[in-house]
Amino acid sequence: TRCVVSLDSSGNSLHKRGYRDHTNLAPINEVLAAGLVLLSGWDRKSNFVDPMCGSGTILIEAAMIAANIPASYHRECFGFETWMDFDKGLWRFVFDEAMKKVERDNRPLILGGELSPHVARKAESNIASAELKDMITIRNSALQDLEAPEGGGVLVLNPPYGERMDKDEDINALYKSIGDTLKKRWAGYSAWVITSNMEAAKHIRLTPKPKIKLFNGALECRFMRYELYSGTRKREDAPASPS
Repeated sequence: TRCVVSLDSSGNSLHKRGYRDHTNLAPINEVLAAGLVLLSGWDRKSNFVDPMCGSGTILIEAAMIAANIPASYHRECFGFETWMDFDKGLWRFVFDEAMKKVERDNRPLILGGELSPHVARKAESNIASAELKDMITIRNSALQDLEAPEGGGVLVLNPPYGERMDKDEDINALYKSIGDTLKKRWAGYSAWVITSNMEAAKHIRLTPKPKIKLFNGALECRFMRYELYSGTRKREDAPASPS
């Protein structure tokens, strides 16, 4: 006695922004990438870095957020454009009003590092497709060798979870290397790491706060923040040393 009628107003899934022509193995969903940027609390002014950037999705979403570019600006069409009562003039008005809010003059440093030259080229191609070459810099560099830009900022990292790594690759050693590098080279940054491998995450050997539950596809993950300081941070509630 009941009937549900649904209208597909988008066509392809809305996470398919339209800029990503080249991807690496297991690329992060564009919507999740945008969510990570927003959850990090980035102020859109300070440095933003993804030192294991893959095909560049997190960087592109960060640049779009910084410039206030509508999320589906690069899509060629939406499902509602095929509806019989589609008002092309109204859609053009809505689109133009959204584009008036774009802030191209807001150009924080957005930096990506990628070890593989082949994957780095994919990132550069996607950035070009998104028309953001003037906002994002890609360096062909390992995490351990990437120079931290001065002034601090936010670092977002989506390392391998171990799901697709070769048997001879040590996931725990990788996460230990991430922790060591963050401590040695990224003082003054808030580092956020997303992973589903909480056992490997223990080898970062830093205390995360908070740990936000997220899903990357079917994988339950934690998005963890590490505040990075120079030297040893003194607790405010610690008792004073005796004179």
